[in-house]
Amino acid sequence: MKVRRGKFSGAIGNEVYVNAKHGQVVRSRPRRTPRATPDRLRARANLGGVASVWRTLSDQQFAAWTVAAKKEGMLPYRFFCQINGTLAAYGQPRLLDPPKRERLRPNPVEALEVRNQRGVTTLRLRVPEPPAQFTFVFGVCWCSRGISVPRSNGVLLGRLPQAVQGWSEITDLYVNKFGQPPPGYRVFIYTRQVLNGRKDAPKWTHADVPPPEK
Repeated sequence: MKVRRGKFSGAIGNEVYVNAKHGQVVRSRPRRTPRATPDRLRARANLGGVASVWRTLSDQQFAAWTVAAKKEGMLPYRFFCQINGTLAAYGQPRLLDPPKRERLRPNPVEALEVRNQRGVTTLRLRVPEPPAQFTFVFGVCWCSRGISVPRSNGVLLGRLPQAVQGWSEITDLYVNKFGQPPPGYRVFIYTRQVLNGRKDAPKWTHADVPPPEK
Protein backbone atom coordinates (compact mmCIF):
# COMPACT_ATOMS: atom_id res chain seq x y z
CA MET A 1 0.00 0.00 0.00
CA LYS A 2 1.42 3.38 -0.99
CA VAL A 3 1.73 5.81 1.94
CA ARG A 4 1.40 9.55 1.25
CA ARG A 5 4.18 11.57 2.89
CA GLY A 6 4.15 15.25 3.76
CA LYS A 7 1.23 17.53 4.39
CA PHE A 8 -1.72 17.25 2.07
CA SER A 9 -5.05 19.03 2.07
CA GLY A 10 -7.94 17.71 0.04
CA ALA A 11 -10.01 14.61 -0.60
CA ILE A 12 -8.98 11.16 -1.82
CA GLY A 13 -11.89 8.85 -2.36
CA ASN A 14 -13.96 8.85 0.83
CA GLU A 15 -11.15 10.34 2.96
CA VAL A 16 -10.74 14.07 3.62
CA TYR A 17 -7.35 15.45 4.70
CA VAL A 18 -7.20 18.72 6.66
CA ASN A 19 -4.13 20.57 7.93
CA ALA A 20 -5.37 21.54 11.40
CA LYS A 21 -3.69 23.49 14.23
CA HIS A 22 -2.22 20.39 15.86
CA GLY A 23 -1.25 18.56 12.69
CA GLN A 24 -2.89 16.76 9.81
CA VAL A 25 -6.33 15.28 10.41
CA VAL A 26 -7.99 12.56 8.32
CA ARG A 27 -11.72 11.99 8.46
CA SER A 28 -14.24 10.02 6.44
CA ARG A 29 -16.52 11.84 4.05
CA PRO A 30 -20.02 11.92 5.59
CA ARG A 31 -22.59 9.75 3.93
CA ARG A 32 -26.05 11.22 4.04
CA THR A 33 -29.14 9.65 2.56
CA PRO A 34 -30.53 12.02 -0.12
CA ARG A 35 -33.61 13.80 1.14
CA ALA A 36 -36.79 12.59 -0.58
CA THR A 37 -37.93 15.93 -2.02
CA PRO A 38 -41.04 16.10 -4.25
CA ASP A 39 -38.84 16.69 -7.31
CA ARG A 40 -36.70 13.62 -6.57
CA LEU A 41 -39.76 11.46 -5.96
CA ARG A 42 -41.26 12.68 -9.23
CA ALA A 43 -38.05 11.91 -11.13
CA ARG A 44 -37.93 8.42 -9.60
CA ALA A 45 -41.54 7.78 -10.57
CA ASN A 46 -40.89 9.00 -14.13
CA LEU A 47 -37.90 6.68 -14.51
CA GLY A 48 -39.89 3.72 -13.22
CA GLY A 49 -42.73 4.49 -15.60
CA VAL A 50 -40.38 4.68 -18.59
CA ALA A 51 -38.73 1.36 -17.68
CA SER A 52 -42.11 -0.36 -17.42
CA VAL A 53 -43.15 0.91 -20.88
CA TRP A 54 -39.96 -0.52 -22.44
CA ARG A 55 -41.06 -4.05 -21.53
CA THR A 56 -44.36 -3.63 -23.40
CA LEU A 57 -42.88 -2.79 -26.84
CA SER A 58 -43.49 -5.04 -29.84
CA ASP A 59 -40.67 -6.72 -31.77
CA GLN A 60 -41.02 -4.12 -34.54
CA GLN A 61 -40.70 -1.30 -32.03
CA PHE A 62 -37.65 -2.91 -30.42
CA ALA A 63 -36.05 -3.13 -33.85
CA ALA A 64 -36.85 0.51 -34.63
CA TRP A 65 -35.29 1.71 -31.37
CA THR A 66 -32.22 -0.45 -32.05
CA VAL A 67 -31.70 1.19 -35.45
CA ALA A 68 -32.24 4.71 -34.05
CA ALA A 69 -29.95 4.08 -31.08
CA LYS A 70 -27.16 2.83 -33.35
CA LYS A 71 -27.20 6.18 -35.19
CA GLU A 72 -26.76 7.90 -31.82
CA GLY A 73 -24.00 5.56 -30.70
CA MET A 74 -26.09 4.34 -27.76
CA LEU A 75 -27.68 1.14 -26.50
CA PRO A 76 -31.39 0.84 -27.41
CA TYR A 77 -32.64 0.80 -23.81
CA ARG A 78 -30.51 3.80 -22.79
CA PHE A 79 -31.67 5.77 -25.83
CA PHE A 80 -35.31 4.91 -25.11
CA CYS A 81 -34.92 6.06 -21.49
CA GLN A 82 -33.14 9.25 -22.52
CA ILE A 83 -35.90 10.28 -24.94
CA ASN A 84 -38.88 9.24 -22.84
CA GLY A 85 -37.27 10.30 -19.56
CA THR A 86 -36.93 13.83 -20.94
CA LEU A 87 -40.51 13.81 -22.21
CA ALA A 88 -41.83 12.58 -18.86
CA ALA A 89 -39.82 15.18 -16.93
CA TYR A 90 -41.40 17.95 -18.97
CA GLY A 91 -44.93 16.63 -18.83
CA GLN A 92 -45.13 15.35 -22.40
CA PRO A 93 -46.52 11.97 -23.54
CA ARG A 94 -44.13 9.06 -23.93
CA LEU A 95 -43.25 7.68 -27.36
CA LEU A 96 -43.43 4.01 -28.29
CA ASP A 97 -41.66 4.61 -31.59
CA PRO A 98 -38.38 6.55 -31.96
CA PRO A 99 -39.03 10.18 -32.88
CA LYS A 100 -37.80 11.92 -35.99
CA ARG A 101 -34.48 13.60 -35.35
CA GLU A 102 -34.87 17.35 -35.67
CA ARG A 103 -32.21 19.93 -35.01
CA LEU A 104 -32.96 22.53 -32.38
CA ARG A 105 -32.35 26.10 -33.44
CA PRO A 106 -30.34 28.37 -31.10
CA ASN A 107 -32.38 29.50 -28.12
CA PRO A 108 -33.61 33.05 -28.93
CA VAL A 109 -34.58 33.94 -25.34
CA GLU A 110 -32.48 36.86 -24.16
CA ALA A 111 -31.90 38.85 -20.97
CA LEU A 112 -34.02 38.92 -17.84
CA GLU A 113 -35.50 42.26 -16.79
CA VAL A 114 -36.57 42.89 -13.19
CA ARG A 115 -38.63 45.96 -12.25
CA ASN A 116 -39.79 47.18 -8.86
CA GLN A 117 -42.84 49.42 -9.04
CA ARG A 118 -43.98 50.62 -5.61
CA GLY A 119 -42.66 47.51 -3.93
CA VAL A 120 -44.15 45.06 -6.44
CA THR A 121 -41.46 43.16 -8.33
CA THR A 122 -42.07 41.93 -11.88
CA LEU A 123 -39.88 39.67 -14.01
CA ARG A 124 -39.91 39.23 -17.76
CA LEU A 125 -37.67 37.75 -20.44
CA ARG A 126 -36.81 39.33 -23.75
CA VAL A 127 -38.02 37.03 -26.56
CA PRO A 128 -37.37 38.70 -29.94
CA GLU A 129 -38.14 35.54 -31.95
CA PRO A 130 -40.39 32.54 -31.30
CA PRO A 131 -38.47 29.72 -29.55
CA ALA A 132 -39.24 26.01 -29.88
CA GLN A 133 -42.83 25.03 -29.16
CA PHE A 134 -41.79 23.48 -25.85
CA THR A 135 -39.51 25.93 -24.06
CA PHE A 136 -39.27 25.77 -20.28
CA VAL A 137 -38.22 28.20 -17.56
CA PHE A 138 -36.03 27.24 -14.59
CA GLY A 139 -35.15 29.39 -11.63
CA VAL A 140 -32.96 29.65 -8.55
CA CYS A 141 -34.12 31.28 -5.32
CA TRP A 142 -32.98 34.90 -5.12
CA CYS A 143 -29.52 35.30 -3.63
CA SER A 144 -26.82 37.84 -2.80
CA ARG A 145 -25.60 40.20 -5.53
CA GLY A 146 -22.11 38.98 -4.70
CA ILE A 147 -22.83 35.60 -6.27
CA SER A 148 -21.86 35.42 -9.95
CA VAL A 149 -22.56 31.71 -10.46
CA PRO A 150 -25.74 30.08 -9.06
CA ARG A 151 -25.18 27.45 -6.38
CA SER A 152 -27.76 25.04 -7.75
CA ASN A 153 -29.02 23.82 -11.11
CA GLY A 154 -32.38 25.46 -10.52
CA VAL A 155 -35.87 23.98 -10.50
CA LEU A 156 -38.47 23.80 -13.21
CA LEU A 157 -40.88 26.73 -12.92
CA GLY A 158 -43.04 25.94 -15.92
CA ARG A 159 -43.45 26.42 -19.62
CA LEU A 160 -42.35 29.76 -21.08
CA PRO A 161 -45.44 31.97 -21.52
CA GLN A 162 -46.14 33.24 -25.00
CA ALA A 163 -44.33 36.51 -25.69
CA VAL A 164 -46.29 39.73 -26.13
CA GLN A 165 -44.48 42.46 -28.08
CA GLY A 166 -41.19 40.67 -27.59
CA TRP A 167 -41.49 40.06 -23.84
CA SER A 168 -42.51 36.97 -21.87
CA GLU A 169 -43.92 37.62 -18.39
CA ILE A 170 -42.60 35.10 -15.84
CA THR A 171 -43.48 36.87 -12.58
CA ASP A 172 -46.15 34.35 -11.54
CA LEU A 173 -43.92 31.37 -12.37
CA TYR A 174 -41.15 32.69 -10.15
CA VAL A 175 -43.20 34.12 -7.29
CA ASN A 176 -45.36 30.99 -6.96
CA LYS A 177 -42.19 28.98 -6.32
CA PHE A 178 -39.91 31.33 -4.38
CA GLY A 179 -41.96 34.35 -3.36
CA GLN A 180 -41.28 38.03 -4.07
CA PRO A 181 -37.53 38.71 -4.42
CA PRO A 182 -36.53 41.68 -2.22
CA PRO A 183 -34.60 44.73 -3.49
CA GLY A 184 -30.83 44.40 -3.55
CA TYR A 185 -30.83 40.69 -4.36
CA ARG A 186 -30.04 38.79 -7.56
CA VAL A 187 -32.33 36.51 -9.55
CA PHE A 188 -31.00 33.71 -11.79
CA ILE A 189 -33.14 32.26 -14.58
CA TYR A 190 -32.44 29.87 -17.42
CA THR A 191 -34.48 28.54 -20.30
CA ARG A 192 -34.25 25.28 -22.21
CA GLN A 193 -35.86 24.10 -25.44
CA VAL A 194 -37.19 20.54 -25.78
CA LEU A 195 -38.01 18.88 -29.11
CA ASN A 196 -38.96 15.22 -29.58
CA GLY A 197 -37.28 14.21 -26.34
CA ARG A 198 -34.07 16.13 -27.05
CA LYS A 199 -33.06 19.24 -25.14
CA ASP A 200 -30.51 21.96 -25.69
CA ALA A 201 -28.06 23.40 -23.18
CA PRO A 202 -29.50 25.74 -20.53
CA LYS A 203 -29.29 29.42 -21.41
CA TRP A 204 -28.66 31.45 -18.25
CA THR A 205 -29.48 35.06 -17.51
CA HIS A 206 -29.69 37.09 -14.33
CA ALA A 207 -30.70 40.52 -13.05
CA ASP A 208 -30.65 42.41 -9.77
CA VAL A 209 -33.82 43.58 -8.05
CA PRO A 210 -33.71 47.41 -8.03
CA PRO A 211 -35.07 49.70 -5.31
CA PRO A 212 -38.70 50.82 -5.73
CA GLU A 213 -39.24 53.25 -8.58
CA LYS A 214 -40.35 56.70 -7.53
